[in-house]
Amino acid sequence: MKPWQHGYELKYLIFLAEKYKEYNSYTLSPFAQVKKNNIAEGLFKGTLTILDDAMLEVVESKSASNITMHGDTVIAKKQKGDMTVGKLVGNLDTIKKCLEYPTDMHGLAPRDVWLYVWAENKEHCKLAEDSGFCFVGPKITTYGEIYAIYYRGEQRQFPTVDKAEYASIKKIGSVNDVLIEKIYNKLQSLPAFTNHYSNYNKDKSWGALSLRGYTNDPSFITKPIEMSDDWKEKHKDIDFKLQDTPLFAEFPEVRQLLSEFGDKIHRVRFMRLKPGGGELERHTDQVDPDSLPVHYPEYSIWVLIQIRPVFPVAHFGLCLHIFYFYPTLLPHAYQVVSCFPILQGWNRYSF
Repeated sequence: MKPWQHGYELKYLIFLAEKYKEYNSYTLSPFAQVKKNNIAEGLFKGTLTILDDAMLEVVESKSASNITMHGDTVIAKKQKGDMTVGKLVGNLDTIKKCLEYPTDMHGLAPRDVWLYVWAENKEHCKLAEDSGFCFVGPKITTYGEIYAIYYRGEQRQFPTVDKAEYASIKKIGSVNDVLIEKIYNKLQSLPAFTNHYSNYNKDKSWGALSLRGYTNDPSFITKPIEMSDDWKEKHKDIDFKLQDTPLFAEFPEVRQLLSEFGDKIHRVRFMRLKPGGGELERHTDQVDPDSLPVHYPEYSIWVLIQIRPVFPVAHFGLCLHIFYFYPTLLPHAYQVVSCFPILQGWNRYSF
């Protein structure tokens, strides 16, 4: 028996881990998944509670701590002694009965309770509401997973969060069709797009060219600050500076389109998904040091350009030749279905 098992038989731990199959289906990273080693640790510490036909985790806060939506955006604050319930699996009725007095299982007096469920698990969200919890807000991981945070207990004041933080994709204006047509005609003669280095670039279907980037080479689409330490070491002798590439001079129409957003333009790129299902998988840009809450002026602007004029695009009702903005701290993905690109967002709390 290995030390991580804490005295529990491997067969038993695997049996319990199988019950978390549905829970794990909402995860996008191995760190959020419940595996046999997590179960062994929870049983050893007494935080994982096994009921007749359900399981959940109950943890007591040893000190006060902030609950953030992402980064430094605080939506609530836990106090010392608060209980946090999460990792729910199994029979909903059994869990609901347990949620009535979750601290009794640990021999503690009832107290203020926080509940973490996956925001996309509608049954668990309804369970929280039916059990007397109030919705506080979402917590978004760097991988794009979304927890719905609920609270029940003594009345507390929660921080006021700028409503713009809850926007996923917003239409912010129309685009001059004449400019788009000129841009499209020039796009046909561009060189091959550089394959994007993102880990979420499915089947190398996402490519880009820089009009404004960190070198004067249009094929250089990298943002040095977000690269690995190994990459930075290999390129430490290169002086990367934000600058226009020669390609920008060939597209004055793009500069004209962006002029209404002021002169503080960061990177400008043509980005393309290959037809037939090209996809940039769900993710966030929270690891990018320049990604800030959306009430700051840094955000991403997108214009959809296609050969067919002004056709509606499915899912979010996106249309061609329209300006859209999305906060890069929230989960987002892009996919080509038929000949139309689709921008997808998973923030169920958008306004």
